[in-house]
Amino acid sequence: MTEAQRERRRARRRRQIRRQRLLLAAFLLGLVLLVVLLVSRCGKGDPAGPDTSAQTSSETEALPDGWERRETTEADLARGTLVLVNRDYGYDPEESRTVSIYERKSENYLARGIDIGLREDAMEALNRWMDDFAAESGETNVNVVAGWRSYDEQAALYEDAVETEGQAYADAYLALPGHSEHHTGLAVDLDTYDMTDGSSGGFDGGGVYTWAVEHAWEYGFIQRYPPQKSDITGINYESWHFRYVGLPHAYVMQRENLCLEEYIDYLRGYPFAGEHLRVTCLGRSYELYFCPKDQLIVPSGGGCTVSGNNVDGYIVTVERPGTGG
Repeated sequence: MTEAQRERRRARRRRQIRRQRLLLAAFLLGLVLLVVLLVSRCGKGDPAGPDTSAQTSSETEALPDGWERRETTEADLARGTLVLVNRDYGYDPEESRTVSIYERKSENYLARGIDIGLREDAMEALNRWMDDFAAESGETNVNVVAGWRSYDEQAALYEDAVETEGQAYADAYLALPGHSEHHTGLAVDLDTYDMTDGSSGGFDGGGVYTWAVEHAWEYGFIQRYPPQKSDITGINYESWHFRYVGLPHAYVMQRENLCLEEYIDYLRGYPFAGEHLRVTCLGRSYELYFCPKDQLIVPSGGGCTVSGNNVDGYIVTVERPGTGG
């Protein structure tokens, strides 16, 4: 091999080494850039994902004047007149604080026993409802036969129904223990009492009692298990079972033909950040909106009522100045 050939060979070798060094440098530079990028993303990222990041932004952004955030606990979600209780969502009976219907009722209706309880806000509304019904109809024989129930009482009723009527009947007309409306202290079962022989006449909401059913909403009561809604409520039609939800909620549910499950979903369409539901009834005006749990926003200084829905958030009701029909 001549000296010229050896020199050309050495030149090719030097070029190969330079290319290898350049490739190695490019690889190392890319690796460094990738590490920097990953570190940067980890520092800015939220382990809970995009939804939590958006929530955090919502929680920290400034509110319009006149509004403030309110701290809540998990227990608050199951407090208020709009708590949803059904086969999917249970309720602890021990959370209810009730008074004796027998001891607090007016003279215009009856209570089967001294141990039948109802929450105090519902108790006041029940008295007004029955007093006005008596004034309208002349009847004072409506008999409240059920109110608040303990877990054990509901379990005994359910098991007895299974034994005497069968599983299908029990599932159609009785809630499972821990999932009964009666645990809330906001529900009553109505009957009628024959003063002459002491017999029960039932309460089908017909005849003279039609007025009581049609006007129940004016006192904040709803027929909790209405006809054609059993596929939603999970319970067959019960003409005798009434639930206190308060105003204006009973009015909206009556106007829109909604059971409680449907109403809870309906209110989700009126978030705080969007259009609020504005309602007028019985000469009063209301503003309603929904807040997800842990994001409760209320008017500064109070002036509202708040109810958890026992599912995923809160319904805020603000009474506004002005009158309506």
